[in-house]
Amino acid sequence: DFAFLNSFIYYLASTKAFKRFSILYFTMVSLINLITMPLIGAFIGYLTNWLAIKLLFVPRKKVFGIQGVVPKRKAEIAEKIAEASLYFLPSKIETLAKMPFIGKKVTDYIKKEVAKKAKTMDDERLQEIIERTSNRELKFIIISGGVLGFIIGLIQALILEFV
Repeated sequence: DFAFLNSFIYYLASTKAFKRFSILYFTMVSLINLITMPLIGAFIGYLTNWLAIKLLFVPRKKVFGIQGVVPKRKAEIAEKIAEASLYFLPSKIETLAKMPFIGKKVTDYIKKEVAKKAKTMDDERLQEIIERTSNRELKFIIISGGVLGFIIGLIQALILEFV
C-alpha cells in the first residue's frame, strides 16, 4: 500500500535525525562543489594554455591540415628576425650602413643573410631559441590559465550554491 509508504517517508522526514543528516549532507555537497569546481577549472585552464603553447611549435609538418604556427610561418618569422637584427649592429657596421651609396647595400646584405640563416634553421633549434628567450612569459601564460580557470570555477560554484 502506497499510503503507508508515503506516511512512513513523511514521518522519517520530520524526525530530527533526518533533518540533521540532510543539513550535513547538503553542507558536505556544497563544500565539495566549492573545492572541486575551482580545482577542476584551474586544471583545465592550465592544461589548455600549456597545450596552446605546445601547438605553436608542433606538429612541424602538416598533419590532417594542422601545422604549428612557428613552422608554418617560418619564412615570415625569419624576415622579422632579419629586420630586427639591424637594430643590433656593431657601431662600425652601423657607421658603414649610414654611408651614401653602400649603406643600403650593406643593410640589405645583412638582412638577406640573417633571413637565409633563420629560414634554413632547424625547427627544433628555432623552438629552443624562442622558448629560451620567452620562457618567463610562456610560463606566465600557462599559470595565468590555471589562475583564471580557478576563478571561473569558484564563480560557477558560488552561483550553483547561492542561485
